[in-house]
Amino acid sequence: MQGVNVFENGIGYLHRCLELYAGGTGFLVMYVLSVLFILAKGDKREREVFLPPALMLLITVYNPIVPLIIDRIFDVSSEYYRLFWITPVIVLVPYVTVKLIQTARTRSVQAITAILVAAMFIVGGNFVYGKGIDIAQNLYKIPDELIEISRMIHEDSSTEYTRAFFEYEYNMEIRQYDPKMLLCVDREDYIYAVNYSYTDDMLGDPEHPVNDILALLVRNQKVDMEDFINALESTKTEYVVLTKGHPQIRTVKNAGLREIGQTAFHVILKYDMKEPAEYTLVDYSDAEHRFSTRRLK
Repeated sequence: MQGVNVFENGIGYLHRCLELYAGGTGFLVMYVLSVLFILAKGDKREREVFLPPALMLLITVYNPIVPLIIDRIFDVSSEYYRLFWITPVIVLVPYVTVKLIQTARTRSVQAITAILVAAMFIVGGNFVYGKGIDIAQNLYKIPDELIEISRMIHEDSSTEYTRAFFEYEYNMEIRQYDPKMLLCVDREDYIYAVNYSYTDDMLGDPEHPVNDILALLVRNQKVDMEDFINALESTKTEYVVLTKGHPQIRTVKNAGLREIGQTAFHVILKYDMKEPAEYTLVDYSDAEHRFSTRRLK
């Protein structure tokens, strides 16, 4: 799971994931109660449909020992493996809820049941606007400042496509808006560096020059400036975008990067490459889709 390391949390890994991605354990409790209801009151067909998935989840996903074992093979710390178990949970809980209300003998009992179930959902989850309402600043649902940064970089760049380093949030968001902005660091590498899945020795690996950029700009470690410049050159990274309070701004300026502009909260720095970067993108225009009409004829 993003930002959660199985080895740091141990058997508490499951609970930590539920806190982050399910708003706590409330929905899990409701799922367990729903399984017990099907086991006690369900008919043969309902048991055939709902109990096998529940048993599978009990043995695998909801077993706190399993992540420690399968991480050795599948690296669950970096995957959203909740996708494999979310369907049985979100289907069974509403199903049992509706059945409880429908099987109530009188309308007053139905109303009371509905109120109690609604209260369980409310108490067991997080209010969607608990931290206030975020109103989008623009049509693209990203900060206006990021659009401004994109514009400034493209106006300065001499190429259609350009590669830049962004800190984590902007690194995730820029590609939603600007497909011509290539990323210096991909999502997984950034996460591994932040949660220390990448050790210091791994970040110093000369075969992966981007690790020098991660070490300096993400982990704030001391990096030889020649190695840092070589990393920018090797990865064809022409721009570095840092928050104004970033501790390495002076360092990268001393390494030769120059400031080309500022926004309200960020500084845009440029590295003058020895040779202009040329990017060759894969051309799929002549590729035949596997479900094309030619194949269907």
